[in-house]
Amino acid sequence: MTDDTPAPRPGHRLEWLVWTALLLTVIGIGIAFVRTRLMDSKLGRRLDVIAEVPDFVLTNQFGQVVSRSNLLGQVWVADVIFSRCPVSCERMTQRMKALSRVVPKRMPVKFVSLTADPVYDTPTVLNTYAQARGLDQGRWHFLTGVKTNVYALAIDGLKFTVLDNDRKTNPDDLFLHSTSFVLIDKRGRIRASFEGTEEADREQLLLAVKKLAKE
Repeated sequence: MTDDTPAPRPGHRLEWLVWTALLLTVIGIGIAFVRTRLMDSKLGRRLDVIAEVPDFVLTNQFGQVVSRSNLLGQVWVADVIFSRCPVSCERMTQRMKALSRVVPKRMPVKFVSLTADPVYDTPTVLNTYAQARGLDQGRWHFLTGVKTNVYALAIDGLKFTVLDNDRKTNPDDLFLHSTSFVLIDKRGRIRASFEGTEEADREQLLLAVKKLAKE
């Protein structure tokens, strides 16, 4: 007995593969769309452009020059600390560390901490500070430099509050500064500010980072 079933034509097989690939692509786009909508529904704020970060040239904990152009193409999260601050800055650093651990390394995201005390916080001091806390220095810049330049970026550029405290009584009070995280997009534009002491804000910051990383 012979099998009279016709053999599949090569063209028919190719057409089937094309349609299967197209279907899988459509499904993938649909899943991505649903995920984006779910993320947007959880993100309780709009990420409108607030301001553009001006050009700057500072030095990181390795003595390397870091400028605005070095960070273009990356989403970055910035805060202000200083190494001699034993309480509030330590909390900010630990919160940034926690964020850095949950943001996948494949994402184009950097973390930037400006020092409020650039005279004391040299690159060597900041490097020691980062090492002592086990921070991922491959993605995290600790920036210092001439005080006027550091403060220009912090205050005029990133809209932080930073000033010397004339009534200082302990190391935590040497400088008054914001305890917030500022989120900058890949084009060097400020898109949001999140209070670093609030759990809900930290969750929102993570969602916002992921959203901007996909833009």
